[in-house]
Amino acid sequence: MKKASSKYIMRAFLSTLVLMLAVTAGYAASEGTSAAEKSTANAAVREPMEIPENVPCGKCSMYPAQYPRWQAQIIFKDGSMTPFDGCKCMYNFLFAMDKSDQKHSRDDVEVAWVKDFDSSTWINAADAYYVVGSSMMGPMGKELIPFADQAAAMKFNQEQGGTVMAYAEITPDVLKTLGMGGMKMEQSSKQMKM
Repeated sequence: MKKASSKYIMRAFLSTLVLMLAVTAGYAASEGTSAAEKSTANAAVREPMEIPENVPCGKCSMYPAQYPRWQAQIIFKDGSMTPFDGCKCMYNFLFAMDKSDQKHSRDDVEVAWVKDFDSSTWINAADAYYVVGSSMMGPMGKELIPFADQAAAMKFNQEQGGTVMAYAEITPDVLKTLGMGGMKMEQSSKQMKM
């Protein structure tokens, strides 16, 4: 009886040890993943959609298809998509959805996609690192410039200025610092800020 009991304890111990090693190995492997790899792993959500040429930005009404490097998009749980010509427009839209979208609320958002500035590949907006307020101008002036990799964002920040921020740090107050980018549009005889 004593021999059977010690065999059971040994099996239980070895099983637990194997399970702990497997969990530890999986955790360690996930520690070194980039935002692009995390986006792929989290891609049980809908994939980014092609932005048609004739569909305007959900915030400013410019045409995102004309600015492929700067594109962003929100995909809703009902399968519809709203495109944007830059991250600034997308975040302004998200923070004021009650004014921008009569059909959806923030609870209806399934995923937001942005394009990595270096590679132009789609990445989940929540996994991106953003350079905010750099000297680089986007379609609507100063922008939130997304990167899949934090080191790439830091390098860009050193070259172009601004501040590196994570998704959770982007707030309406951060967007206000970007203004409308200082872009100007003539109207009558005076200059008007867009």
